[in-house]
Amino acid sequence: MKESRYNVWVDNGPFHYVYNGLSGTTAVVPATQRELITAFLAGDDPAGLDAAVLHSLVVGRMVITDETDEVEVLQERYRRTRRNSDAFHLTIVTSLGCNFDCPYCFEAKHPSLMDEAVQDRLLRVVETRLASVRRLSVLWYGGEPLIGLAGLLRMSDAFRTRTEAAGADYSASILTNGYLLTAEVAEQLSAHGVRSAQVTVDGPAETHDRRRALTSGRGSFATILANVVAVADILAVSVRVNLDADNVGDYGRLLEVLADAGLAGRVTIHPGQIVAADVDPAAPSASYHAGCLGRSEFAAVERDFFRAAASFGFSVPGLPSPVGAPCTAVRDDELVVGSRGELYKCPETVGNPAEVIGNLLTWPRAGDRLLRWLTFEPFDDEECRSCRALPVCMGGCAHHAMNSGLRDSRCSTFRWRYDEQVSALVSRRDR
Repeated sequence: MKESRYNVWVDNGPFHYVYNGLSGTTAVVPATQRELITAFLAGDDPAGLDAAVLHSLVVGRMVITDETDEVEVLQERYRRTRRNSDAFHLTIVTSLGCNFDCPYCFEAKHPSLMDEAVQDRLLRVVETRLASVRRLSVLWYGGEPLIGLAGLLRMSDAFRTRTEAAGADYSASILTNGYLLTAEVAEQLSAHGVRSAQVTVDGPAETHDRRRALTSGRGSFATILANVVAVADILAVSVRVNLDADNVGDYGRLLEVLADAGLAGRVTIHPGQIVAADVDPAAPSASYHAGCLGRSEFAAVERDFFRAAASFGFSVPGLPSPVGAPCTAVRDDELVVGSRGELYKCPETVGNPAEVIGNLLTWPRAGDRLLRWLTFEPFDDEECRSCRALPVCMGGCAHHAMNSGLRDSRCSTFRWRYDEQVSALVSRRDR
């Protein structure tokens, strides 16, 4: 027997805690047993070793057989989940137009709406896939997807009708800037099967309005805050706070504003890292260099953000769970559909003509652009193979990994914070 390479130990007085990334479980080990277990794994048979404690470590995969190759286990998990034939996931861009003018946006916007001809082609693709899958899930995306609300509702109805007829499940969520997300719109979305929404707020009013203004130049914070308060009990709302050096000192005041508005316990909240992506030279992000944080810097900011959020009564995430193929970009049965019917594999490449892998008229057709995504594996990267965070990250963002200027931001923050995150869990348990 041997110890897993993906164990994270935290010593806490009379008990030691060990988290295993491969299983996603945490075990408690009396301090008196720690050295005995180490001796057992070294080949000894120490007196006093508690068989029940050892059994719990075997069940939690903290202790494995000598023959087990954990990287091979992860490779098999990655490949199995990459080719999940039970589910079909679509990210659908209803409009690549937007009512905001954010300086760090990675999309080159144009005022397009998905017309009915493209919608009908998409419905035919869904009908074909529903003959062999049990679940259809949709992320409504943009631009600003609520600009294309009419098409969104029309397609939602069509998806629900077809999944019901096929005996399949349907789920949907939306990523929106929140300006058009009134209570009336939220009720419409919910009635049409959209049950969750992510809304971005970059700070208190003066900070947010400087960074996320309308195309007219007017601020958007007051309207978004009123909307989030109004819809928090209609949809499951997640608030994302995009952070860089420009606004990292302001999130505490934002948390206070949100808590004073009665949103603690009603919405979830998390920080997002801004990356100056220059893959598409026509996108605003190509020239945005306002102190973007490196991934290790962002990991420390994320830690402090969640500590502050907890102090205001917001829920904070626990330890990461193991993942298989981590995102749409590297999974076979997932597509990003642009407003003009163009197809992508990664949402971050929407609007970039160089990243188009095909169109609805000819999909599926294997080609170099598609194979680039579907042959990507983190196990070809020695840094990934040897990383403690591999089971909960699986290489992270493939789009960033394949672009040299973005590689720093490809990883899960668990890579830099696994000791801190496990220690934080232990501290919460012992309160």
